[in-house]
Amino acid sequence: MSRNILAALAVLALLVALALGLIAWPGIVYAEGKVSFGIRPAHGSDPNLPGYFVHTLAPGALMTDEALAVNSGDVPVTVRLYAADAITAINGGTGFANDGEEKNGVARWLSLPMKQLSLQPHETKTVPFLITVPSDASPGQHTAGLVLEAVAGSAVPASGNAGTGFTVNVVRRAGVAVLIDVPGYNAAGLEITGICLRQQDKQHGATFEVAVRNTGNIFVRGQGSLVIADREGTELAAIPINMDTVLAGDATYFQVPHPVLLDDGSYLLSAALEYAEGKTAVLEGTELNLKHGQPEVGCEPEQSKTPEPGLAPDVTTLTPAGREGGPPTGPDAIYGALAALVAAALTIVLVRRLRKRRNHQPGSAPHTATLTPVRGKGGTPAGPHLTYRAGLLALLVAAPAVVVVSRRRPRRPHHR
Repeated sequence: MSRNILAALAVLALLVALALGLIAWPGIVYAEGKVSFGIRPAHGSDPNLPGYFVHTLAPGALMTDEALAVNSGDVPVTVRLYAADAITAINGGTGFANDGEEKNGVARWLSLPMKQLSLQPHETKTVPFLITVPSDASPGQHTAGLVLEAVAGSAVPASGNAGTGFTVNVVRRAGVAVLIDVPGYNAAGLEITGICLRQQDKQHGATFEVAVRNTGNIFVRGQGSLVIADREGTELAAIPINMDTVLAGDATYFQVPHPVLLDDGSYLLSAALEYAEGKTAVLEGTELNLKHGQPEVGCEPEQSKTPEPGLAPDVTTLTPAGREGGPPTGPDAIYGALAALVAAALTIVLVRRLRKRRNHQPGSAPHTATLTPVRGKGGTPAGPHLTYRAGLLALLVAAPAVVVVSRRRPRRPHHR
């Protein structure tokens, strides 16, 4: 095999290594700056619910109001505006569903004339909106929210490294609650639906969960305690619970930490919560059995619970680079695709040249080389993995040539 062919194969190996991320391309550096934006009532809020819009409106009523969108950071930001159903967060308080996700349907009562807004650093803009109460709205409190969500790439670009193959995508949201009180009969109700031990370890102690449901048509708050007893009913510990807002008709759970580890054995758990001027919700005698330091029957999976609000902390997800529900995008995918295409083309050319040389040698048997597409199940291309599989195939072809280049010294032609 000639030196030219070996050199070409070495270049091929380098290209494939780049495609596979074995050698990182220089990363893109974004200018860092404080990203901070929010939304609040333009004309003050109810003293009992600071930061909320609170309106008493009869069925069929219409009302206009205004919010203030504020960029308190030092970088420009572009945000989407939308109305979202309110949900009760883990540990209480008001959070908001994702755009288009229906929970209580109250988001349909709010109308925004604008869907997107650009804010310069330290700029404030007025956002008008319309409230339309359905003619068949039931008495009680109905809650939705106005949400700002940073447009992807405008303020917080995805960060990552081509060598790791992963990016961290941060979604920033801010929202303000709009509570609409429809006059009529109001009833406060609360039910404790379960008590469980989530986990315990030496570093954090035990973490219990108390699940509740608001059975009334107004929000409730309260306080109480979780009691741990042995099988004979002797109280071992009483842990205080401070219950933040649980929205009307909604459910959530409260995490109750306990600094002491429980030994293996059987226990009885009870909880009592006082709310709404003298009312009490009680659940007694929930059995807890511990084995090897952990409950034999744990809590429900985390994903089945009411999500935490998507507002206070950023919602962060770890995603394979360039794969957000579809084929690869961005510089990594472009480099990988180009390298794989060049690698495939060089492989075909080199195989053909080798075949021609061998066919011209006396007594050499014809050699047949085939290039088979990498396919997924059912004979179809394997989607985003096709580029990397093709690159890997080319690397396997080129690797022996790299070894030969590194070990073989060039020799001059021998003349007789």
